[in-house]
Amino acid sequence: MKKYGSFKRDFNFSDFDQPMALKLLGYVGMLNRCMDSAIKTGNPNESIMTFLKEMGLALNADRTYIFQKNAHGHYDNTYEWCNEGVTPEKETLQDMPAEAYEAQWGGAFANNSGYFIRDMEDYKEVDPIMYQVLKRQGINQLVVSPFYFEGNQVGFLGADNPSVEQLDLCIPLMQLASSYMASLLRHSIFVEKRGNSTDTLTGLSSEVAFNKHLLDEVALIKGTKSDVQNDVVYFDISNFKFFNKEHGYQEGDKLLQKMAAVLRREVGTYWIVRPTSDRFYAVIEDERVDDVIRTVHDVMEKYSVSIRAGIYPISASDESPGTMMDRARMTANTTQGNYRTYYTRYADQMEADMVLSNYLISHIDEAIAKGWIKVYYQPIVDTFSSKISTYEALARWVDPQYGFLNPFQFIDVLERGHLIHKLDLYILELVCRDLEDDRKKGELSPVVSVNLSRYDLELDDLHEQINAILAKYGVGRNQVRIEITESALINNSEAVIKDHISRFHEDGYLVWLDDFGSGMSSLNSLQTFDFDLLKIDMAFLRNANERTPIILTDIIDMAKRLDIKTLAEGVETEKEYDFLHSIGCVLTQGYYFSKPLPRAEVAAKMRDRGLMVETAEEHNFYREVGRVNIVNPDFSFRDRLNDQLSEMPAIMVFLEEEGQYKTICANHTAEEWAQVLGIKETSELDDRLNRAVGANYALLNQLLKAAKRGEDADAEFEFKGRQGYMRVRKVAESTSAHAYISKIVIFF
Repeated sequence: MKKYGSFKRDFNFSDFDQPMALKLLGYVGMLNRCMDSAIKTGNPNESIMTFLKEMGLALNADRTYIFQKNAHGHYDNTYEWCNEGVTPEKETLQDMPAEAYEAQWGGAFANNSGYFIRDMEDYKEVDPIMYQVLKRQGINQLVVSPFYFEGNQVGFLGADNPSVEQLDLCIPLMQLASSYMASLLRHSIFVEKRGNSTDTLTGLSSEVAFNKHLLDEVALIKGTKSDVQNDVVYFDISNFKFFNKEHGYQEGDKLLQKMAAVLRREVGTYWIVRPTSDRFYAVIEDERVDDVIRTVHDVMEKYSVSIRAGIYPISASDESPGTMMDRARMTANTTQGNYRTYYTRYADQMEADMVLSNYLISHIDEAIAKGWIKVYYQPIVDTFSSKISTYEALARWVDPQYGFLNPFQFIDVLERGHLIHKLDLYILELVCRDLEDDRKKGELSPVVSVNLSRYDLELDDLHEQINAILAKYGVGRNQVRIEITESALINNSEAVIKDHISRFHEDGYLVWLDDFGSGMSSLNSLQTFDFDLLKIDMAFLRNANERTPIILTDIIDMAKRLDIKTLAEGVETEKEYDFLHSIGCVLTQGYYFSKPLPRAEVAAKMRDRGLMVETAEEHNFYREVGRVNIVNPDFSFRDRLNDQLSEMPAIMVFLEEEGQYKTICANHTAEEWAQVLGIKETSELDDRLNRAVGANYALLNQLLKAAKRGEDADAEFEFKGRQGYMRVRKVAESTSAHAYISKIVIFF
């Protein structure tokens, strides 16, 4: 018996034994009654739900449902019946890319056939992506059958987890029902065109009435009967799926009702519609639109949710209500991931962007298979060692039609299409190939960081897939760093994030938090999640004022106290690099060193600049050195220091190699002292220290040697008639080097 495959939608009753044929005839009668009821009452939606329920109960299924294609060619779950105790999925299954469903089913649908799966575990090997989607919903068996309007496949009918005993009934029943469903749905459209329906949950306008009003607006403009500019405005609730998961669908419905009430009050007209889920559209006068959106946003924030919106101005050239609404929604989508704004206005370029988006979604598999996806590397430089600590792996798409594509052109698109995992796992594979190549050539392999999207965290077997890729190429887990963007913390539950970080740590990976500070929950993320490193975007300093250095210094200080490492990305100038070095931010990344480049090009550029990759021993050594907090060193002084005023301490970090000391970091106070002493370069200070010139340099030299032996290394001294105190501590050592921190205080 086949475990999965297609089945034809036509059959003869003579193909079945008498009991089965009688059962099927009974369902034919019920389908006819549903059709009659829809025609008499004018309510086909109720008839559709009645049939889904009867079919679900007869099959002892978990869910029966209908998916229909929307204006984008994506699937919306439009009708759903759930058995007792089964969680509804309808609201989370909207605007699903057709490619995901049709990888295996598309061929069957194109041949007027349905598709069945008797055993999901066997199906995994032929369609692992859809397997993940279905397993996440708890589906072990299913039957789906397409339906058609005017020869075009426009949707499908399905049943999840029908009982094993009823599976033989399910297939012919689907063959019958899909044709009837097409007729009922066609009648549903006819009824809506009469304008008799409203949104039962919110009481808002019907979509048909709203569409007619949009055409009336265009007609008024064409007839020059209106000098008022009106806009189509799209609204939705950010992370509404997550809200439903956290609070339940009943609370989600209440939130939608609150949103509808706010819109009715602020828009002030009848012309508001909710076609599906949390998607709302309204017609608003342009001169009021900004105020309305801001008010709706502020009111909804009181319910602990945020909204986003897109504005499309109605013009005389508009012909299709669907296109106007699509453009408003597309405009809102451009704000996704942008924490600085929650609404924007339509621009002509967005149309081309939508065409590109559809192209990217439908060609990601081809791009991977044909090598259009490339991995570029950007160096991460240690300010203490002045060597390359790590490379970040970044995706680039070199397309035969569109040419070179930057990440901002395709990352968000693939995320919205829930296809980003394909890209991220492929980039990891390319990285591992390069690391394997280095190993085979006997070359020094760098540590590499790879990015994971918030949507990657939805994969049930994410960790198994990552581990399998590394194992395939013989790459150690200590050679790869996992970067999770801060937006992932907003779009996933706390428990999910904690579980993933814990799993990564158990498997031997370090986990970095990318884009720290870009969202609204940065401090909370430090308290809640066990990250090993924070990546701070230097765009923070692009809009700098007198407070910026203080804030950035405090972030570094706070991270050091929490034993979390820091990395500043987006470093563009020597001035920025020097400032970060002075406050103890160990790792830096940006165009100051190199833009992201292909592997061979970035390696050549780094050689030209004299930047070498740290060895494994150096990497571990300088990670220990990097724990030093030169802003606020973490060791105790004698009690009497708490009772006397002192200047800000001078903090210096020294590297000892072959008995010679070298200053590798000094805070601002230490630099000021050096100027007072007439020292312009740290090399001059190092020379005096190594030659033990003068009593205080000799004392510091002795303390460094004592610290190396593991002895107490602190002493009082006198400087220009004032009392001082210095202490030295060893912070790291390797077979060839030692590192120390010194703290020097002068009392008033």
